[in-house]
Amino acid sequence: MQEVTVTVTKDLRFSVNDKVVTREEIKGELTSLLQDKKGQVVLHIDKSVPVEYLVEIGGIAASLEANVSIATVPFK
Repeated sequence: MQEVTVTVTKDLRFSVNDKVVTREEIKGELTSLLQDKKGQVVLHIDKSVPVEYLVEIGGIAASLEANVSIATVPFK
């Protein structure tokens, strides 16, 4: 199973597997990485980020039939 990490920092910087991307590029990156549709997407989203970003990215992952997890351990 492919595991993909999506990070959103408090200053709204986005990355997919440590590759810096724009918000608009997230769907394309996830689509490319989850081609077999058996992946796991782990969301690392700063608590100050509006929930709409969590919902949007989680929705993209769910549409690709990936399992979605929210990381609860703080990151730097």
